[in-house]
Amino acid sequence: MSDEWFVRVQGKEYGPVSTETLREWKGEGRLIRENELRRADEERWIAAGQFPEIFSEAEPPPPPEPSARPRNWREIIGETFRIYRGGFARFMVFGLLSAVPLFALQWTLPKIPLPDFSSGAPAALPAQTLPPVSMIMLLLFLAMLPLSTAGMQLVADDILRGVTRTFAAQFSAALALWGGMLGAGLLVYGSYFFWIFAPFAAMLAVMAGGVSVLGLLLYLLIGAFMIYMIGRLFVNFLFWEQVIALSPLRGFMALRESKELARSVRHGPRLERPLHRGVLIASVWLLLLIVLMLTVQLPFTLIRFGNVSSPDEAMALMQTISQAKTPDTLMIVADVLSAIVNLLLRPLLAASFVVLYYDARARSGRTGD
Repeated sequence: MSDEWFVRVQGKEYGPVSTETLREWKGEGRLIRENELRRADEERWIAAGQFPEIFSEAEPPPPPEPSARPRNWREIIGETFRIYRGGFARFMVFGLLSAVPLFALQWTLPKIPLPDFSSGAPAALPAQTLPPVSMIMLLLFLAMLPLSTAGMQLVADDILRGVTRTFAAQFSAALALWGGMLGAGLLVYGSYFFWIFAPFAAMLAVMAGGVSVLGLLLYLLIGAFMIYMIGRLFVNFLFWEQVIALSPLRGFMALRESKELARSVRHGPRLERPLHRGVLIASVWLLLLIVLMLTVQLPFTLIRFGNVSSPDEAMALMQTISQAKTPDTLMIVADVLSAIVNLLLRPLLAASFVVLYYDARARSGRTGD
């Protein structure tokens, strides 16, 4: 009898995988009793709960599916803060995995002096090479970000579902998701980069041709198209992190599921549609982040520029800061506080979107799959 299996979810087949892999998926909540299984050497599909190799009858019943019901705004906010409080320490650990190399990268990047505009000549930025330590920190950040992202989703999901797992088990589950999260992340962020860089390059080319009415109209048209494409990408990728971490779907199938969830419930009240809820929560979170960042940076900026009395003095001070070989105390403290603010707020977004993910599944009828 074959020890390899195929899994069928929403009409899509995955496999072959081993019995041990299926048990791991079951432990992570990615395989439930209602999913369909078949052995590699058989054709008949049977509910996974009927296979004692995977689901033992002696096991306690699984916790209730959190997507069994839709949620109102009060419940979404309440559950978000409950998850944040309950998983705070683990959120911080997973967050530090990517925050530390990102902070180190920030401080090892070469300083770029500001161009001198006083001569009237065209300003040009000097070419810069990335030092080896910065390259190492960049690669470490890119390697840690998928693990950090997956870990936050799993911590939030466990608390929401009432599942008790050790941090080691959560870390192991997040590590198993690393490849899927990295592949989807490269596609997601690569798409954002392309639809920002390509139109921006076209806008620069238009402006280089001189100022004219036609050129200005073309410039605005390209800018509007860029905003439109970024908006579409945001909608299509709204739940990509949750789908990768909390379902068996991977790659393009995961991104397709994210898009379908975001665009579901099109005829319901606007504030009950997953898309509008996601956009509203992401916008509020971003606004809060910007406000807190400015609040943190403003006192240090006022202290630094308190004795500046003219634009020339301000420019000279900025030149001095940009050319400094080592950061001063004010800059270090301001950047450390900014990094802490970002570290503290990131789990709030993760928790809220896990709740929204299950709410969207309930409203779209994707329960128990």
